[in-house]
Amino acid sequence: MKRILHDAYNAEKILQLTADTLILVTPEGVCADIDAHSNLWFLQEEVLLGKNLFELLPEHTLEKIQPVFQEVIEQKRKISRNFRLELDDGTYYFKCIMYPYDDMVLCQYRDITERSNVKLQLEKANKELTEIQKAAKIGQWRYNTYDEMFYYRGYTGIICQENTSELSLARYTDLVLEEDRHIFTGWILKNQTQSNDEESIDYRICLDNQIHYIRLKTYLREQMPDGSFNIEGYVQNVTDIQRRRNDINTLTHAINNAKESIFAADESGTLVFANRQFMKNHHIAEQVNISDLKIYEVVGDLQTLEGWKRRFKQIKPGESTNFIAYHPLKYDKNVLAFEGTVYHVTSDEGVVSYWSFTHDITEQLRYESQIKRLNRIMDATLKNLPASIVVKDINNDFRYIYRNRKLYDLDISAERTIGKNDFDFHPTAQAEMKRKEDMEIARTGKEVHRTVENRDQNGNLRILDKRKIKVESEDFSPVIISIEWDITELELIKRELLAEKEKAETSDKQKSAFLANMSHEIRTPLNAIVGFSRIISESDNAEERKEFYEIVDANNERLLQLINEILDLSKIESGIVEFTIAPVKLHRMCKEIHDAHIFRCPKGVELRFEPSDDTLIIDSDKNRVFQVLSNLIGNAFKFTTEGSISYGYRREGDFIVFHVTDTGFGIQPDKVDKVFERFVKVNNFAQGTGLGLSICKTIIERLGGEISVVSELGKGSTFTFTLPAREEQPEAETSSGCIPANEDCTHREAGIGAMHPGTPEGLHDGPEGSDAPPQAETGKAVERATILIAEDTDSNYGLLKAILEKEYHLERALDGMEAVTMFDIVQPDLILMDIQMPNLDGLEATKIIRELSATVPIIVQSAYAFEHDRKMAEEAGSTDFIAKPIAQDKLKEMIKKYI
Repeated sequence: MKRILHDAYNAEKILQLTADTLILVTPEGVCADIDAHSNLWFLQEEVLLGKNLFELLPEHTLEKIQPVFQEVIEQKRKISRNFRLELDDGTYYFKCIMYPYDDMVLCQYRDITERSNVKLQLEKANKELTEIQKAAKIGQWRYNTYDEMFYYRGYTGIICQENTSELSLARYTDLVLEEDRHIFTGWILKNQTQSNDEESIDYRICLDNQIHYIRLKTYLREQMPDGSFNIEGYVQNVTDIQRRRNDINTLTHAINNAKESIFAADESGTLVFANRQFMKNHHIAEQVNISDLKIYEVVGDLQTLEGWKRRFKQIKPGESTNFIAYHPLKYDKNVLAFEGTVYHVTSDEGVVSYWSFTHDITEQLRYESQIKRLNRIMDATLKNLPASIVVKDINNDFRYIYRNRKLYDLDISAERTIGKNDFDFHPTAQAEMKRKEDMEIARTGKEVHRTVENRDQNGNLRILDKRKIKVESEDFSPVIISIEWDITELELIKRELLAEKEKAETSDKQKSAFLANMSHEIRTPLNAIVGFSRIISESDNAEERKEFYEIVDANNERLLQLINEILDLSKIESGIVEFTIAPVKLHRMCKEIHDAHIFRCPKGVELRFEPSDDTLIIDSDKNRVFQVLSNLIGNAFKFTTEGSISYGYRREGDFIVFHVTDTGFGIQPDKVDKVFERFVKVNNFAQGTGLGLSICKTIIERLGGEISVVSELGKGSTFTFTLPAREEQPEAETSSGCIPANEDCTHREAGIGAMHPGTPEGLHDGPEGSDAPPQAETGKAVERATILIAEDTDSNYGLLKAILEKEYHLERALDGMEAVTMFDIVQPDLILMDIQMPNLDGLEATKIIRELSATVPIIVQSAYAFEHDRKMAEEAGSTDFIAKPIAQDKLKEMIKKYI
């Protein structure tokens, strides 16, 4: 028998899966160090490291944990406690094992939220079960064939008590009515000689001069070491049922209040019973006569009578079958699946019905999908990790229990090292040095980290990054993990790169990024323009044509903006563009900017021109100043979803100071100093070339000013620039202060900083909005092939939907992570996969899905269209590749080739 848990090859995997988060805390409560083994947001290094945990903990948790923490410090002993942590996003439960560590405390955090919630649910379920037992008058019994004693407990109302009581077989037999004793004694005898859990018996007893009807059933028969048998089962007082078989109010009440969704229907699908949870799930009013409803018309996972019959056709009388129903609710697409059981029930009158008990397993499916993905990632990581990982058992003479690759110095396989130690492979002096270091780490628990530079057997330079750590757990013996990275090539490359000029390196990277970004940014609007132009020519619906015209127009404007930005930068830097200097009335210009941009302001965001001196006039190029302010406001539109965007100006000495302030996402600290560089984008998923702010900087500097930005992540940004003020202000101006009269004040709106309309409403169509398959006149579903489309851009998905929805059933994933999750649930016939998406890109999603299925066709569609992009898609496991803009005929032909 293969002992998987004892296989050293699996040790690292098991360690990673079971490791706890470690937090080293000073006596004052400051987090001195943290080794996070959790995805929980509040257990991350950036949240806790260097912070005072006592100030971060909620008051309730702090009151519980601080005395225990103090006790560990004072008594120098390990203490383990369970705590509750109430945060804004929910309540968490964790086990904290505190160890005295020098003058600090090492806290081992183990998340037990799921276990605690399960415990609470079990306690609740047990309480509910107890209440049901009381209502149904059910108890439990155990009979031992050696001492011939019955042991009872439960809520039958006769003989049984809540606590266990006992009664001899002889005494109990006397209570059974004489005409029923042969039934009872025969059943007892049969249970002593063979398993009898398939049958129950009904008989009567006389107690306190009253007749009671009893039902007895066995569910366990266990042989004891002395040869006797313990027989266990349940007992039910069915007196009321026997006397009034039609009175089932107690049972109906229990079922009505159960958390499970319960219904019963006959073979024709007509509902004969539905509990409150079922009616709530499917939006059925209490006053509705359920006998007028068909089950396949109510639920979301059964479309026809044939579908209902398939569910129960294999069930024999008195038996049951389990099933999983995907997307069971018509009115709530967030519920992915129900798990349930269908029972075949025949009434005393011979009427057959099928009873279904289901519960929601949506969270379970999402959790299992995530676990599968993490396991695959971990497996692949360990197999392909370019490092030597060794695990030694401290309590077993530091012998190897895991090694992922052969020794660097010796040609010995990893398998041959398991169960051996350093003295079996290395010279004595070298092995003794290793042992001394291991013993010190085992004693102190301190990590060792160093970089070693030496020569290999062939005299070649070798640089190793070495790290050793001690890992302790209640579940296994303490171990030492040694990780050695061969960083020779990396270090040599690093040294070479440091010798090069940083400016040349940065320029090369920026140009490469620019080419790739331009390919994507240009092809994306082209895709919509080409695709919807073709559809417009084929559509007779005026409203639909108008909607598609708006999409084409928006993408035309976006494409024009990209071209203008590139041309602007080239002309300005080459000196081709001349600046026209003239008096500019700042207040009038800023009002024009407000009028030009107010209708483009995002919903929920206020655009404000702050009160500024309406007398100030400067000598400058109004077009270019207008262009800079428009671009800064346009950028703010992209990154502000609520709050306000304000702008204005003021005089400070010899300069006019302009500002644009937003309450948007803000800029990451490491990108604040780079935003004015060419080709730099704060958000890779936002539209644009990354040239806009660079153009602004060039313009302002040519006009004699400076531009800067301050930003706080999550709170917003303020862009500031200065322009020289007039030395003196004339009393009156005879012109508008704009630009020469033959030029339009606002003609630059189509250039940098101009905003195109948002995506038309109605084109966002994720899984929740997917159309159901068309229904034939007979009411049966027309089977159509299902295509899963992974596309984060609404206009691109709208194009694909317009092309394909008449022939195929479409499901949409908004990013790669959702595509992986939906694959197991939807089981599509084909996948259209975009490459650039948030959370998880299309290539990584393709790799994961390809591990789940080697046959499902995956067509990668992307605005990245270079040859190496096709090669990367092929290496990721794609079946085919189609570049944007997508030709309608080519796409349909390619899909038909695989479906």
